[in-house]
Amino acid sequence: MRRALAALRWYFRELSGEAEYDHYVDRHRRLHPEQPLMTRREFEHCRTDRRDETPTASCC
Repeated sequence: MRRALAALRWYFRELSGEAEYDHYVDRHRRLHPEQPLMTRREFEHCRTDRRDETPTASCC
């Protein structure tokens, strides 16, 4: 049961985009260990700006 709940939690974090910061941290530490990390707030701000600059879908 615990394994199923963990898998469900992982799935929803991936689907909602909540896990993107964790992926960023892992990738950044691997590729750029000498550079400082963005805080979660900075990351979310950049992510929002990037999404606003390059929309992929439109409602109208």
